[in-house]
Amino acid sequence: MTRSPEQAFADLLLEMANLFDKEERVEADQTSLALREAAGSVVQIQAEPYEYDHLVSKAFDQAQHPCAVAARDCQQFLQWENTAGILDAYIPTAVSSAFAGNSLMGPGCLIDHPSIRCGLYFQLANSYYSLHHHEAVETYIMIDGVGDWTQGEVTTRYEVEGIIHHSSFMPHAFRTFDKPLLAIWRWSGNIDPSTYKMLPDENG
Repeated sequence: MTRSPEQAFADLLLEMANLFDKEERVEADQTSLALREAAGSVVQIQAEPYEYDHLVSKAFDQAQHPCAVAARDCQQFLQWENTAGILDAYIPTAVSSAFAGNSLMGPGCLIDHPSIRCGLYFQLANSYYSLHHHEAVETYIMIDGVGDWTQGEVTTRYEVEGIIHHSSFMPHAFRTFDKPLLAIWRWSGNIDPSTYKMLPDENG
């Protein structure tokens, strides 16, 4: 039986919670709890059009992970934005044009939370998000695609369900290849965007 977009949205939050459970960190457990509490109770909001909507839709259409499939089935409620709507003042357009995100949880978000941010992330194929850091502790969990993550001096390739963790002020950058990347993301600790800073990067 085909599920409704509303049910798919609730399923998305539960699938995200299941993935954050795998991280086995206190802040991840707090995120999972908040997502489960919101599933089935939060009132969805119709998303406004965004220039990358067609690219995001195509990426989700090709993805098979249950979290990505749930996101595909409730796209009308997923508000994609440049830099997830929180970092526009800190990232040059030449960098931010490589990706889009949304903020499902955080201060003033659909799931209001004072100390945790989380949402979905999309990055174009064959693109590079150059070196940067921030005080917020960050985790990405892949739900489609392949990406090389540079963390300090180390670069590691991640695939679906790969967990990428950045400690506070850890310099990091990501590169995609022949298909887009889809992931969920989380910030904890000091989630104030003003600590974000682009860093010198010979690869960018």
